[in-house]
Amino acid sequence: MKSFLKKIQIPVSLIVGIYVAYWLIANPQESYTMPVIIIWLPDVIGWNAFFVLVGALASLLSLGIFASLTEDKDKQDS
Repeated sequence: MKSFLKKIQIPVSLIVGIYVAYWLIANPQESYTMPVIIIWLPDVIGWNAFFVLVGALASLLSLGIFASLTEDKDKQDS
């Protein structure tokens, strides 16, 4: 099972990132609730670039989840 997860972790994380960016760009909402600390970011880089950045972060998050599921505990101890 771990070898299967290792083989699909990169394609799945890319699909997740592309889907998140596409969904945010293709289905605009009337308004977005964002934390105050990043409210300036879409104004600086633009909304489409911001959504691509969010998609990249979602991709990295899914890659991290897959990596934590497939890491070997035996190799880590030595």
